[in-house]
Amino acid sequence: MYSRWIFRFMLYHVAADMTGNNSTGLNDTTSAAPFLDPEWLLAAALEISSQFAVIGIALIGTAANAMVLYALIVHNARETKKRVVNLLIINQNLLDLCCCLLAVIIAAMRVSNIYLTGALGYILCSIFISANAAYCLFNASIINLMALTIERYMKVVYPFWSKKNFKRWMIYAAIVFSWVAGILSVGPVGFATSIVVEGTCLGFQLFFEIDEIKAGYGTWSFLSFSLLPVVFFVYCYGHIVVVMRKQMRVMAGHNVEGSAQSASHAQNKRIKWNIIKTMIIVSAFFVVCWFPHNVYIMIVENVLKSSELTIGYIVTIFLPYINISLNPFIYAIKHEGVRQILGRMIICRKRDNAATISGTSGNSASAATKRTSRVVVSHK
Repeated sequence: MYSRWIFRFMLYHVAADMTGNNSTGLNDTTSAAPFLDPEWLLAAALEISSQFAVIGIALIGTAANAMVLYALIVHNARETKKRVVNLLIINQNLLDLCCCLLAVIIAAMRVSNIYLTGALGYILCSIFISANAAYCLFNASIINLMALTIERYMKVVYPFWSKKNFKRWMIYAAIVFSWVAGILSVGPVGFATSIVVEGTCLGFQLFFEIDEIKAGYGTWSFLSFSLLPVVFFVYCYGHIVVVMRKQMRVMAGHNVEGSAQSASHAQNKRIKWNIIKTMIIVSAFFVVCWFPHNVYIMIVENVLKSSELTIGYIVTIFLPYINISLNPFIYAIKHEGVRQILGRMIICRKRDNAATISGTSGNSASAATKRTSRVVVSHK
């Protein structure tokens, strides 16, 4: 059952000895011996199980992200004040939706154990099976989340400067930049470092010929997409919370009963605070789900050196997929606009079901009345 997976583990394990020739070292019985160990069989079984779990979680995340994306678009269309922050949140949700779809495709291709050959096999390996496409969108999601944080930070901490200088085109530029930068940060490396050996995909960042380049890229990736976002989120949202609390205390001290302007101002502050709380929770879950994996691959040089390290890698790589599938539920619970749209959808659905049931009952009662009338007429 696990022979194909064990074979793939063996290829990964001996890949460290490859120096650019076509030899894989699979004829060496000493290389194959460790993979007959029960711990390696456990690692293979765990990887298979994790791929099926990813499919299930990603399918749920796809459905949830699609519903939330619809709610966000409807909310943005109905809102009288077209807030540019909504576009960044919509883009964030769109990226999560695409990540979930790719996760389903990637995990399905992995569990199917497709024998890869030719140019098509290389394309499938370098884009999908190696998870290159998913990592591109993961990084794009991180960049967009940081752009959203900057927008909120400037709006709250420097409101007058932001109102004067912050333009809508900047949001559009940030959205485009998140997609382009996310693809360029991973895509070329994924294509350059993925190969197909004996019909099996060996990929992603495995075959750097120069160790210094591999270490440099790994360090840059860790700093740019793990450590920097954590520091960024903690500082920005920490400062935002302090400023918002000060503003609320000032408003409470100068509040005038019955003032329409004061009520409108309080409403705007409440909306801003609701969005900020939502993004704080999203950022916190990002840190919890992503940081362990990024730290793990940064500390462990070769995750396939032992079965224990491999199992640890499988566990940590599973967390980011939970993150992208969990985000839509956060929006559904915390984002007021999404909650209202989804609530209306549920109410309308219940009304439609009730109308259908009442219509069916009415038709049945009418039919019964007609049958009774015919019986009475016949008796007469």
